[in-house]
Amino acid sequence: MVKHHRRPSLALLLAGTLVGTLVSVTASASAAAADFTGDFDTTAPGAVPAGWSVSGGGGDATAQDVPGTVDRALRLKDTSTGAPVTVGTSFPSTSSAVDTGFRLRAAQTSATVGVHLDGAQGHNVTVALSADGRLYTYDGTRRVDLGAYAADRWYDIRVVAHPSTATAEVYVDGERRAAQLDFRTSATALDGLRAGVSTADTGTAWVDDVRIVTESAPQGWPYLGSIAPRTAQQVGSSNLLVGAETLDRGYTDYQAFGPYLGRLGATGVRLQGGWAKTEQTKGVYDWAWLDRIVDDARRQGLKPWLQLSYGNGAYTGGGGSGLGGKLPSSAEALAGWDAWVTAAVKRYKGRVAQWEVWNEPNLAGIPVADYTDFYVRTASLVRAEQPNAVIFGQEAGIDVPYAQDFLTRLSQQGEAGLLSGISYHPYNADPDNPWTYQQVAKLQALIAQYAPGGVVRQGENGVPSRPGSYGALGDLDWTELSQSKWILRRLVNDLGRDISTSVFSISDLHYSSKINSKGLLQTNTDKSIRYAKPSFYAVQSVASLLDSTVKPLPDYSWSSSSSTPLTVRAFAKRDTGRQLVGFWSASGKPSENTVRTSTDLTFRGGDFTDPVLVDLRTGAVNDIPADHWSVQGDTYTFTGMPLYDSPVLIADRSAITL
Repeated sequence: MVKHHRRPSLALLLAGTLVGTLVSVTASASAAAADFTGDFDTTAPGAVPAGWSVSGGGGDATAQDVPGTVDRALRLKDTSTGAPVTVGTSFPSTSSAVDTGFRLRAAQTSATVGVHLDGAQGHNVTVALSADGRLYTYDGTRRVDLGAYAADRWYDIRVVAHPSTATAEVYVDGERRAAQLDFRTSATALDGLRAGVSTADTGTAWVDDVRIVTESAPQGWPYLGSIAPRTAQQVGSSNLLVGAETLDRGYTDYQAFGPYLGRLGATGVRLQGGWAKTEQTKGVYDWAWLDRIVDDARRQGLKPWLQLSYGNGAYTGGGGSGLGGKLPSSAEALAGWDAWVTAAVKRYKGRVAQWEVWNEPNLAGIPVADYTDFYVRTASLVRAEQPNAVIFGQEAGIDVPYAQDFLTRLSQQGEAGLLSGISYHPYNADPDNPWTYQQVAKLQALIAQYAPGGVVRQGENGVPSRPGSYGALGDLDWTELSQSKWILRRLVNDLGRDISTSVFSISDLHYSSKINSKGLLQTNTDKSIRYAKPSFYAVQSVASLLDSTVKPLPDYSWSSSSSTPLTVRAFAKRDTGRQLVGFWSASGKPSENTVRTSTDLTFRGGDFTDPVLVDLRTGAVNDIPADHWSVQGDTYTFTGMPLYDSPVLIADRSAITL
């Protein structure tokens, strides 16, 4: 495995305090705007990383190349049964929440290896690999089992610790395994991270990609817990989808990211059918690759949305077999296309209800007349096999003239009944850009005119998590922080307008020339998953809260004391009417800091009995003190609300699950 050299922003703090990183430890507030690395790539093999110290005497802890890979990590090697080996780093003492991520691996299942968040009194939160093959943590003094672990396998661990309540949550590979865990020792602040192999055991362990960030909350607002993630099966139905594109070209690996799909909570997944991958020899179909994906996604509770797209080089005139590819054109290729489409629908019509015809034809330079004829040809084949199929036309960049021409031609041919809707791809660095939704409104009006009953869906959109990424918006500087903010703002914007919306993509995509880092999951260069990015957990919060049990309130009446533009999107529970109202600073491209300002908000037509504050990015839920809100009739006033360029909700407590 080759790891990506990247510039994560997770060392930026709300209050201008820097939490220690693997490369260096500093208390300098002025350093908070610098770039930091959370890995050991730049540490020479055999050296103790700067800012870390080794103790215990039972062995050593140094940066080393991981055997069988070109990956470098911090290796703990304990050779003594009478002494431990411990390595640690310190950071400025903080009473704010500490969100820590790291990867952990052991060379055996017969030694106890622990990673600890420490305070002045010792270990407060521990995640450990036991000498009997179990992953575990603690709830106070009680050991809590987190499942079995295997030797020589990396585990992606996230620990969120809250000194204000002396509690913590633990996630493993994107799944919350434990919550509301009491600290092991009494502490009101945290100041260090330690890893070690126990005194009685010998063994080798590896730690990598340590990421530590503090997250402050309004002073005196009690922490209640975090949003409970829900799987796709638990959610059941929503307007939230996730992209799993390019599997047909091998740019991602379903076996690697598949286990994370259901954990995310999105209830639909966009896939590409892959004519060229399925029919590598004319007339011979190999469906095994797609069967595995469709069946596993369905097993996890996701509804596949299958795109019929891209050509096949096995045929002369077979069209382009990748992004920007042309339509098949020769008689032989078109006959091959027809046969493949018919076979695909016949095979999957009991498992797939939604289809899409081609990918971004306008960006590929395909004339709208050609695309219209091709759409009719393909959609007719789909409906012949599956009369109730939902079929989307496609275009990118919200090209209203292209869509209008397509719809006009479709109507003139008397084939508007073949269209269930249009899917658009609105890449824009500002997720609140009014132009985007003005164009969406135009598309909706066109659909209503030419294909009544059809819908407009956001089918592919995302931003990178690092600069220099492949694809749309890759020329701008992005980090994992700004990615998570951007995704949240777009999702809440779309869902607040009752638009079905998809996150592009579940995993980083490995194009031939460069990585497209729009994934919610960080990858190694062999496409295996390295860790879940902050955006993965942020989307989990959205999926858990904004499902089909809530409805958007598009005409919600509100006002604010803020001198900067705000976006407000309101929702209500369908059964009780209790509300969830999101607000954020509509400040263009998201910033690289989490500094909050204070604003007062007034909601007319509100419905709350016990309002709480929810930060979708962190998942944290805090009580809103009684002196910060008041109600007169159905007008609610909230004062001193923390505001920044990422969505925060004022939600009735009955509408959330911790």
